[in-house]
Amino acid sequence: MTEQTTTVPANSGGFFAAIRTLGAFFKRNLTPKTTIAVAAWRLEGWFAGPLALFLVATLGRWTGALAMGAIMACFSAAFLFLLDGERVLDEMRGWVAQRRWGSWSIRIRDRRDAAAVAQKALAVPVTIMLLGPFWRGVTYQIYRIRRPLAYVFSVGGAFPHSLFWTGVVLGGLWEVAIGPLLERVL
Repeated sequence: MTEQTTTVPANSGGFFAAIRTLGAFFKRNLTPKTTIAVAAWRLEGWFAGPLALFLVATLGRWTGALAMGAIMACFSAAFLFLLDGERVLDEMRGWVAQRRWGSWSIRIRDRRDAAAVAQKALAVPVTIMLLGPFWRGVTYQIYRIRRPLAYVFSVGGAFPHSLFWTGVVLGGLWEVAIGPLLERVL
């Protein structure tokens, strides 16, 4: 009797094919450092909002924002350290390069002309203000920003990020809506 083997074509769809592909991806790329980084990312994601609200409520608007910035700077440094040189980022870099917007952005990274320098300079505040510590670390690793510069942007960028999102946005919500509502209820 001959053994029958079934192979799933690379372009076949279906739930089970996706699970097998995902399992193979994790088996190939998941290291202890990556696992710790993903676990810390989820903890940061779950507790950053409530922690920021607690800090604004107890320490005040700007002191709470600076304390949150210090905590997020620690997360940023940890994520950059944990993700440095991980295989999964090579896979992600390949995935980004296959996308139209990704190949465009990677070409900007590799160019040295004045327009590329201006585009890179404009991308820094966008990544600082819109991305959290984990995704800043991932972005800076994917685009191979030099390590000292990545630490300056990511760790140092945690403070303006927190001053805006915790101080201005959440602090404003606390003073205008959340605080007065809690005073009425309690």
